[in-house]
Amino acid sequence: MATFHNFCLVLLLTISFTSMLKTGVSDKTPEQSPSSSGETNNAPLSSYEEYLQQCASKLYPDCGGKIFSAIFFGNETVSSYCCVKLVNYVGKRCHDDMTKYILQSPSYGRNQIQILRRSESVWNDCIYEDYPTLEPAGAPFPEITEITGAESKLFI
Repeated sequence: MATFHNFCLVLLLTISFTSMLKTGVSDKTPEQSPSSSGETNNAPLSSYEEYLQQCASKLYPDCGGKIFSAIFFGNETVSSYCCVKLVNYVGKRCHDDMTKYILQSPSYGRNQIQILRRSESVWNDCIYEDYPTLEPAGAPFPEITEITGAESKLFI
């Protein structure tokens, strides 16, 4: 539960920080001197972090927390509505990149394999829900049976 709280806090801070950057509030704050490690607290986002922020914004405000909980804690079921947003607006690449980025945090690193499995499961469940005739990624191919009669002429 504490991990979920930490993630929600990180997500909230990221969204708040992004909102401040977009509205220009951060321009009005006085500059702070670099910390002892040489980093500043108001360091601009890298292009990769901006890309991830764009990905996350497509899930905000309704679905981000639910999908996050489903992946990182396994305690949430992703709704149809959120699956549509994940598959059609975010996409597989953004989904995977956000998961891998969050896994860089020491809080989640020890459960990396479980989290990656749940991430793939959420994606596959959403794909199956949106496109039930398609099999999820990694599904086995159906066995090919011997074709006889008129059907065999189609493949000649």
